[in-house]
Amino acid sequence: MANPFVDTFHPSQSGLVSDIVPRTDGQALSAPEGSVAIGAYVTTGGTLIVETASGDTDRTVTMANNSYLVCGIKTIRAGSTATGVHLLVI
Repeated sequence: MANPFVDTFHPSQSGLVSDIVPRTDGQALSAPEGSVAIGAYVTTGGTLIVETASGDTDRTVTMANNSYLVCGIKTIRAGSTATGVHLLVI
């Protein structure tokens, strides 16, 4: 799927998530080639260091247990302390 945050055609961003991509704790995780995640789910809280869809800069967000970050995400950086993280890909 094309990146809905930068392409001319913008499909609905409120539809069903087509895949969840699990992160191996302690490692970086990027959205699959040609796509951007519409958010992330965190099982055990901590910090998430993410490269947003705009790609301008990394953002550090403190997450609670069992919470969602609703933001276009390209990459979760390796320094993130939250565990059980899954990218939500449309």
